[in-house]
This record gives sequence, C-alpha cells and structure tokens, in this order.
Amino acid sequence: MTPSDLLERFAKTLKEDIGPEVGAEYARTQAFLGAVVLQKLAGELRHADRHADEQARDYDVLAADVTALLSGRETPRAVEVALAAFSSARDEASLSALIEALYAAKDTLGHDHFETVLARIRVTLRADLDRRMEYAQ
Repeated sequence: MTPSDLLERFAKTLKEDIGPEVGAEYARTQAFLGAVVLQKLAGELRHADRHADEQARDYDVLAADVTALLSGRETPRAVEVALAAFSSARDEASLSALIEALYAAKDTLGHDHFETVLARIRVTLRADLDRRMEYAQ
C-alpha cells in the first residue's frame, strides 16, 4: 500500500465511520475536516514525483528562454548573476532571486522588455500553480 493510499484509507474511515458516530457537533466537524486534510495530502503525495519531474523540465526551458530573452541586451550584472544562479540551481529560491533582480533592474531593462521577461516567467509559475491544484480537481 502506498502512502497516498494509506492516507486515503484514513480519510475514508474518518468520513464514513468515525465522523457520523461522533455526537458532539464540533468534534464531528473536526473529524470531517481531518478527512479533507488527509485527502489533500494523499493527492499531493500521489502526484509528487510527476510534478517534480514536470517542474524540473519547466525550469530547464525557463532558464533557456530567459537567457535568450536577455542575450544581446544591456543587462545589469545583478540580473546576470541571478540568472546564472537560477540556471544552475533551478529551484524556487533562485527563481525568486531572479525575479527580485529583474524588478530591481526594471528601469535599465526598459518597461517593455522587463514585461516580456516577466510574462515568460509567469507562464512557468502558472504551470506550477496548476500542478499544485491538480489534486483538488
């Protein structure tokens, strides 16, 4: 039995066996809420490996795309350093640092170019958000 299956089984027990038998309204509500939390965790676990693989691929493509968007243009050193760090680490912290560096360099990059780069980053962030919400569907 996988960990996600075990959590689903606990959730089902709370929802179908324990919750209905609890007399106190608050305690019964807590049992049902516990079942919802367990179902959420089960969904996250069930999709975790696939989501991690998809995010890694998205970050690979994002690093290449942002590098291409910034190449041949005047790019502040802080943005270059942040992009290099993201291209190497490809994690949320380095992506956040890149976004901060881009905002700090907005005037140097120019509004339109800044918005183009940020729009490309938003596509990847949205894909990650959609993956995180997949278990809720």
